[in-house]
Order: sequence, then structure tokens, then C-alpha cells
Amino acid sequence: MKIKNILAGAMFAGLTASASAQTTEITITGATAFRQATMQAIYDAYTSVGALGTGFNVCHDFTGDTLSQLIASNKAVFSGTFPGITGTTVIRTSFNGSAEGLNAIAGNNNPTFLTAAALGATGAVIKGSITTPTETLRPKFSFSDVYQSSTPVDNVALNPSGSSKVGIVTFCMIANEGAPAALTNVTNQQARALWANGQQRLSLFTGNASHTDYVFATGRNDGSGTRAAYLTEWTYGVANLVNQYITTSTGISGSTITKITLVPANGLGTGNTLTSGASNISTLWGNTAVGNGGYSSSSALRSVMGYTSSNVTVYDGSTQDALIENANIYLLTWLSSADSLNAATAGGKILSYNGVSVTPILSAGSYLSSGFSEADFKKIATGVYSAWSYQHLYYHGSLSANENTWYTNMKSTWIPGGLQTTSNGVRLSDVTVSRPDDGYPIVAPL
Repeated sequence: MKIKNILAGAMFAGLTASASAQTTEITITGATAFRQATMQAIYDAYTSVGALGTGFNVCHDFTGDTLSQLIASNKAVFSGTFPGITGTTVIRTSFNGSAEGLNAIAGNNNPTFLTAAALGATGAVIKGSITTPTETLRPKFSFSDVYQSSTPVDNVALNPSGSSKVGIVTFCMIANEGAPAALTNVTNQQARALWANGQQRLSLFTGNASHTDYVFATGRNDGSGTRAAYLTEWTYGVANLVNQYITTSTGISGSTITKITLVPANGLGTGNTLTSGASNISTLWGNTAVGNGGYSSSSALRSVMGYTSSNVTVYDGSTQDALIENANIYLLTWLSSADSLNAATAGGKILSYNGVSVTPILSAGSYLSSGFSEADFKKIATGVYSAWSYQHLYYHGSLSANENTWYTNMKSTWIPGGLQTTSNGVRLSDVTVSRPDDGYPIVAPL
């Protein structure tokens, strides 16, 4: 009997040790436009169980050891106790754009993640500037600014079918610093004309024939949900070619833009058209035409919108000869409200869209902690302002019990909370209108 008791006790102790040693891994990719709310939600969930440095540790690839820098990072690793999940939960993020994210969880490409070993001994601070060690793998989850049907990813039906929405991501038209007072509004017709041609006279937007300076289109590559959101919202066609300009590798001097180029066919260019990297290329829709590429991250794009552009040389993305030299030009793009707020803080100018204006503000003190004044929030919630799309959280295959706990809690609790902290969008429960698909008319309940 004693032997049995001893064996039973040893078995129980072994089961207990096994349970406590259990590790659940969550790998997330997708929307860069939604990463602030995502990272804030994950951080808050961990801190609800234990303090940083005791309940969990975290490191990331952005510069600096603060929460604001963590939520702006592309890659991060969390490890600790997550609410509702036994043992250790390791969450790894690698944001690469909505369409690229869906492509990844569909098994068509493997993004690079930091490994858990990158945490090292983080202590009680958020550890920034961590770029190794890494590995490439197929992630389980992806955030997306658009429905799967607005991307070319169609080889795998992603889950959950019909119930992937977790929030609303809001966008703004924005011009770079130095935009004239007369440039206040952009219509979807003007946007279609600009993105089809790459450049238009300022007079198209101001109605003043004497405004002969040029406005140039800039934006994201086709791995981006932000790009899919603006092309569907303008009824331009998400798979259609665009003409977008980006800065060259030597085109920034301090806070001044000096050189821009149509995105080269390979995304990289040479000589005068050399850019910061081949990740600028657009490939998901199968067309690498000159101009069709764009920035691979909204963080790089929002930085550009905080720079002036009064003496710029422009290249065509193919030849080494300048199209325009030493000209006063303006850049126009479309960014999430959170990125627009950062760009405006740096000097960018938020514009009205189709005659309706909203101005992102810090969540603290805003209406329903939405990141908007009450008047602006109601323009979104009632459908007067249409520059928004649903944010989705997709996954492939089936979920384990712990993955399902994480997914359910993130959708119901932590993402709505993260949205109220980051000015990164609006909670689903706070709006009274809906739209059946990306870019479709907004309708109110009858």
C-alpha cells in the first residue's frame, strides 16, 4: 500500500510538473496598420496576470525600451503567464502587411520571427533593438485590414468563416509637411486620377489654375491591407496597377525630401533610382511594373509624411535622367488614423476625404477613448465618414484548446481594450452602421 501511495504521489507530481512546464506558442503576422492595438492588447493581457519582469518578459526589434516603442515594432517576443492559459505562453509577432500575412498563414511564404531565445535576461524592462536570433516559419494567425476576398490569397479557405471581424480600422488622407493651405480635401475621383497617373497638378485639388506645382502619389506595396483598403474604397480596383513614388536611398536629408522615384520594377533600382530595398516591390498580384510597388511598412511611410519637399528631383524609376529637377512638390497618401496622428505630430497635414474631415487625437480624453472627438467619432459611427474597413483576425486549420482560449479572449476583451488605448481604430460595439464588404456602401439598420 505504501508503495502504491508513493507511486501515485510520484505520478501526480510528474503530472503537475508537466502541466506547469506546458508552453503554448502563438505566432502572429499581418496588418502593420493594426499593430499598435494588437501589441497594446497583448501587453495588457500579460500585465493583467503579472507585472513586467515577473509575470512576463518581452523584447522587440524597434529602438528603445518603452511601451510606445514596443507597440511600434515589427517583430517581438512575449513570454509569461497569459490569462486563462495554464503554463507559459510565448507570443511572437512579425507584422508584414495584411495580404502578406494572409499569404503566410495560407502556407505560401514564411516570414521571419524572433525566437524565444531572443528574450535572454530581459529583467524588468522592455528590451528593444533585438534583431537576433530569428527563424522563418508558417504563422498561425494574421490580422488583416480587409477580407480575404480582397487579396489574391485563394488557395486556402482561412478561418473563421464569417466571424473574423475584431474591430474597425480608420484611415485618413494625409499630405506631407509643407502642404499649402489651399490643399484641404481629396475626393475619390481625384484619388483615382492621382494613383492612375502618379502625379497631378495641385490645381486639381484646389480649383485654382495658378497652382501649377505637382502632387505625387505615394503608398504601400500590394502586401498591404492599407493599400487594398484605399483601392477598394476609391472603387479603383484592388488588382489594378498604380503609379506610386518613394524616396531614393539618398533622398532624405535631415527632415527634408530631396529625391523621389517611381518604384522601380525590382523594388530596388540602381544609381539615381536606388531605393532602400527590394521589399518595396509588389508581387502578390503578379505584376512588378514600374510604379506598382510601394513602401513595405506604414512606419516608413508615415515618417516621410513628416518631411518637407520644396527642392526635389524626380526620377521615372527606369532611367538615370531626372523627370523634374529642384521642384517644389507635395506627397499624398492614405494611412491609418494612428499612423496619421504620428505623421501629423511630425508636421504632416491631415485632409478631408470626400468633403468630410476627422482629426485623430490621443485616446486619453477622447470620446469613448476612440482617438476622436465626439463629433468626429459620430461621423464614423453613423457612416458619414467612409474611410474605414473592418479589422479581421484569421487563422489556418483548427485551433488547440489553448489557441482557442487566446483567440476568444483577444477578440472579446483585449483587442477592444487595446483600441481604446492606442487611437488605432474603433470598437465594433461602438458603431451603428455596417458594410458587407471592402469599399461597399455603408448602410444603417432599418
